[in-house]
Amino acid sequence: MKPITISIITCTFNSEKYLRNALQSIENQTYLEIEHIINDAYSTDSTLDIIQEYMERNKNRYVIKFIQSEPKGVGNALNVATREATGEIIHYLHSDDYYKDQISLEKVAEIFSKHPDMVWLTGNFLIELAGRKIVLPQTLLLRKNPEVALSVMNIISHENTFMKREYVQSYGAFNEGKNEVVEYSLWLNLIKDIKPLVINDEYTVFIIHKGSTSTGSILKFAKAVIRAFRTQRKERVFPVIGHYADKRVYILTKSILKKVGILTTV
Repeated sequence: MKPITISIITCTFNSEKYLRNALQSIENQTYLEIEHIINDAYSTDSTLDIIQEYMERNKNRYVIKFIQSEPKGVGNALNVATREATGEIIHYLHSDDYYKDQISLEKVAEIFSKHPDMVWLTGNFLIELAGRKIVLPQTLLLRKNPEVALSVMNIISHENTFMKREYVQSYGAFNEGKNEVVEYSLWLNLIKDIKPLVINDEYTVFIIHKGSTSTGSILKFAKAVIRAFRTQRKERVFPVIGHYADKRVYILTKSILKKVGILTTV
């Protein structure tokens, strides 16, 4: 059987503080049927030097593609990099995250090999806070009813989710607007048709630090929650009910409101 190729995407911008750790976690993987795509937003610190050293060390071990794009937000950077990917499976390793252990990718490749028709899998949320690793087993909720759980909040761990590359684009890719959660729309659209394989395991560590865009402070976390609700509204998802645009009650209510002139746009 032909080995499954995993495309790893890392987006950087002045990422010198944590980048070496992320790159080393890739170098240490036992499974090297990979390609690594790095999209840099014209960093001005030592990020480019770190990348160059990494590429030189591993140029004969696996494919590494380096590109640069204008800084237009995380969603845009991810979408630009995704278009460069050629692997069957895709994973997004942020510059301040790292693989949990040396066999993270080996375990993922084995699961996809055993389930050739599977589109995506997701695991627990593993965070590192002040040097301590903490597992948040949100897969307990996802296993019971993934559609309902995801409609309440974006509880799928972006860092511990792997999916077939072709489905990223066909299901809308990543949100590029500042007022939406980058990956939430992709999950909501995908889960309407295809449930993920929910695994009680962790593959990637998410570091909580002051520079994190969503968890760096209470204020940032609150803003992230607000963005999640905005994304739900955009995708016409109501907590617990789920996607409501095609539900009879929504269609009937919309029709009545339009007739009485209360609703003019949707």
